[in-house]
Amino acid sequence: MATATAIESNESAERRAKRFWIALVVFLFVIQSTIMGLVMHLAIGDPSAAVVPDYHNRALNWDATRRTLEAADRLGWQVSFEASDVADGRGMRALELKLVDRDGQPLDGLVVGGQLYHHARAGDVRPITLQSVGEGKYLALAPAAEAGIWQLEIKIDGGSEPAAQSLTFHIKGE
Repeated sequence: MATATAIESNESAERRAKRFWIALVVFLFVIQSTIMGLVMHLAIGDPSAAVVPDYHNRALNWDATRRTLEAADRLGWQVSFEASDVADGRGMRALELKLVDRDGQPLDGLVVGGQLYHHARAGDVRPITLQSVGEGKYLALAPAAEAGIWQLEIKIDGGSEPAAQSLTFHIKGE
């Protein structure tokens, strides 16, 4: 009988060891899966982790993109930009763009539109259209309430050739 108890004791110890090692492997697998799921959520779900809008197409068409970005300088246009210091209750902020030619004459009748995004949320691109109000000024109300660095990518059509500008501006916190 002593041997039967020793055999049962050995079998019991062996079962405990098997359970321990299986549980350890499963536990480590669960930890790894949890960490991987968290990393995937952060990589995909975080709006601050975004590539600059339309970057791939601009890279593929680099020559045309560069020509469009240099068009305003080549045409002698001077582009000045100003964002309002305050936003209204809805978070809308006035943006003003002024375009003059090389002789200082205002450029009216152009079609000016673009994309606006906060540097901290480059995946949240907001399309805007700037309306001509005369004397080379173009205005828009844009959803730009948050403080920080903003990027405005404008496209100007209606001139002798299409032009584009990339404008960076800072909105101070209140």
